[in-house]
Amino acid sequence: MMTLQYASEESFDQFLERIWDSSPKEDLFGKLKQNAWEAFLKLGLPTRKTEVYSYVTLRKLFSKNFAFLKPHAISKEAISPYILPECRQSVLVFINGSYSPELSNRSAIPASVTIDTLNDAYRTYGSFITNAWKRNLTSEKDPFYLINAALHHSAAFIYVPPKVVVEAPIQILSIIDAQDQIGLIFPRWHLFAGNSSQVKCCTTQAVLSGDSYVNMSAIDFNIEENAQVELVQLVTTERDDAWTLDSARAHLKRNSTLNTVSVTEGGEAARLDWHVVLAGENGEANLSGLGLCNGKHEGHAHILMEHQAPHCRSMQFYRNVIKDTARSSFEGKIYVHQEAQKTDAYQMNNNLLLSDNAQAYSKPNLEIFADDVKASHGCTIGQLDDEQLFYLKARGLSQEIAQHLLIQGFCSEVIDKITIESLLKEAGRTAAAYVSST
Repeated sequence: MMTLQYASEESFDQFLERIWDSSPKEDLFGKLKQNAWEAFLKLGLPTRKTEVYSYVTLRKLFSKNFAFLKPHAISKEAISPYILPECRQSVLVFINGSYSPELSNRSAIPASVTIDTLNDAYRTYGSFITNAWKRNLTSEKDPFYLINAALHHSAAFIYVPPKVVVEAPIQILSIIDAQDQIGLIFPRWHLFAGNSSQVKCCTTQAVLSGDSYVNMSAIDFNIEENAQVELVQLVTTERDDAWTLDSARAHLKRNSTLNTVSVTEGGEAARLDWHVVLAGENGEANLSGLGLCNGKHEGHAHILMEHQAPHCRSMQFYRNVIKDTARSSFEGKIYVHQEAQKTDAYQMNNNLLLSDNAQAYSKPNLEIFADDVKASHGCTIGQLDDEQLFYLKARGLSQEIAQHLLIQGFCSEVIDKITIESLLKEAGRTAAAYVSST
């Protein structure tokens, strides 16, 4: 039976409370979930006055008649088309938000790497997981991250031991099978990268049924000294009635590196929320993203890059192409603590508007308490450059081809950062399809 609860005409928070009341409390993770639920109750749902959600039309979300989806039987053949060629033997499958070890394949991942449900992993890594959760919950300001922490059904835990290099990229494949319901799911995974380890992950999504759903996902990264982590997020199956509320939290220690690239087509609303803490000296975090929104789609990014230690580097590079009546927003902050001397931080948001009714909002922000810092931020919002179009047309290209070349060039500066070949091609096809429809 897939459906647990229906919101019917009840308010959104009442619906969440019904899910909470029906969820098990006796598992090993129960106390941490209780802490998350209490933190959510204290914080409450965002309103129109909540600044970081001011661009998101939450009233549409809160008015939906949800069904909380649980996993059900799906054959390996049904999900096989959605597994990347590079990840045939390194894929972790989520069904309606719940990690499914039975459908996953880890044969190309070193045996020393632990992959388990978060609840079972708690038996071995309990003190570490507890400490990481307490740190996150104490500082957490996003209610949707807390909702996921309290209500997720079966999360995945990945532990990469020190000095282990995982050669094959690990695909996190989220399968949504909502059928004729407005499905609500809470996928969650936690990656712990040990000292001097290396691992590359990617997240993809496949919708087997249902045009309307809410994917309220969460990712936690703990990156130890000298470790290197890479993440590619590709969401190109968004429906007009789909919501993505994606939270990611990363804590980096000395000499560690985090590189991420995201590509999304938006949805009724798609929002990516990152909070990265550079807690050790000489850490580095590079976050890039591309939004391709059309119709009435919305794409939003909210980034907090927190420098707590000296000699760290960070980069935020986000671009949006918007047409029809679509909307985008970018809110990025670089926060430099007093101890974080010799910080080198960069932030840029570029937006390309292809129609008169398209809207893009940008709010770059610096907050610096150290006195020896290199930090810059900026944004651009505009249309295709007339001089560049004239240059291309003067060399015999039509107006249409000249426009397409400029848009593709705008997108490629983000897409080309993807290092997984099949995802690089998929992102390129997505951008090409978007461009050809202009």
